[in-house]
Amino acid sequence: MAAALMLGAMLGWLAGSLVRSDNLPFFVALGALAGLLAGLTWARIARPPVLGTLALLALLLIVILLTPPGVRVEVLAPAPDAAPAFPLDGLTRAQVATLASLQKVSDYPLYTMHYAGNSDISKTRKDSEVPQVPAAGGSWACSLFAALGDPAGRLYGRNFDWRFSPALLLFTDRPGTGGYASVSMVDIAYLGFDDASVDLTMLPLAERRALLEAPSWPFDGLNEAGVAVGMAAVPQADARHDREKPTLDSLEIMREILDHAGSTGEAVAILSSYNIDWEGGPYLHYLVADRSGHAALVEYHAGQIEVLPNDHAWHAATNFTRSAVAGDAAGQCPRYDALTHQLSATGGRLDSGAALDLLNSVSQTETLTQWSVVYDMSVRRVHVVMGRQFGRVHAFQLNTTRQLLLQRPETIDTTIAQAR
Repeated sequence: MAAALMLGAMLGWLAGSLVRSDNLPFFVALGALAGLLAGLTWARIARPPVLGTLALLALLLIVILLTPPGVRVEVLAPAPDAAPAFPLDGLTRAQVATLASLQKVSDYPLYTMHYAGNSDISKTRKDSEVPQVPAAGGSWACSLFAALGDPAGRLYGRNFDWRFSPALLLFTDRPGTGGYASVSMVDIAYLGFDDASVDLTMLPLAERRALLEAPSWPFDGLNEAGVAVGMAAVPQADARHDREKPTLDSLEIMREILDHAGSTGEAVAILSSYNIDWEGGPYLHYLVADRSGHAALVEYHAGQIEVLPNDHAWHAATNFTRSAVAGDAAGQCPRYDALTHQLSATGGRLDSGAALDLLNSVSQTETLTQWSVVYDMSVRRVHVVMGRQFGRVHAFQLNTTRQLLLQRPETIDTTIAQAR
């Protein structure tokens, strides 16, 4: 038996060599097994040497015939996919990650996107890359307020009233120069995406390229320091051009606030540090607020920058220049009157459901309120309603694009608490 094993092993090694295999032990073991079979055959069937030899040779012949020359008898792991080469379609790795993060939240439509990398791009954007904002004269009817009476839930509410406007809720990281992460609403019709029938998530990344400009186009927003900012159109804005100051356009200045303002005071300082370029868009004033309970309406009137701080636990703005009105502003705008009446009656204390109800009460049916948003400055939470569909509230937490719920506003706070 030992001789048969040794002979089989030798013949197995010879067979492996003949087929040029790199796995000779396999053939040696197989040959030894064949030798063992031959030995058993020799021992049990009257020791016919011819039969044993034929059995051994038959097994080796089968191995030789079934094993292609040069084949390694071993299991190989699949080769990993080759990493894509960058730039891909002219897009960098960060730009690909940004555009690939696009998600559709509602069919209005509302999208979310996370901007990967440095969002502080306003100082490098070229004028030729900037689409033009419609000039003043449209049916602007925006409403903004800050409800600051509850230290645990200071809110900033805003209706954006304009023609049909697909929206993007944009999440940005802290800029590379230092500052704050933020979330902002962007009207992407101004970036060329004004067809609701086109699902942008189905487009190739290269065809979404214009969304890379979204950080420079915030219409309202909130940063992680708890500073919120929004704008509303006004009939005119008049401030002297200061040659010593740099110039930003009227939306880029809000990106500067979201990226770098840690308080209302710092936001006002930023607004005071730049000339505003109104070319290509309407005149604006800005309402800023923070989680400490401070707010200010910043306007450009009579050649000066006018800063109107809150003297109550609330603040509000619509589409008239408050600085141009002496004393009480009641009667200047029905939406402003409705906002101030409710905020005064509650002492500026609203929960998210009540804040959305207030926005609903001043929303527009003719010009159509494109979106209503409530920013909770205290906990950096966002509630968004598209197209006056106040029964469908999209809630998000700053620093994540995870949609928490989609239901009626009165259940928001309970559901989010349970989600935690």
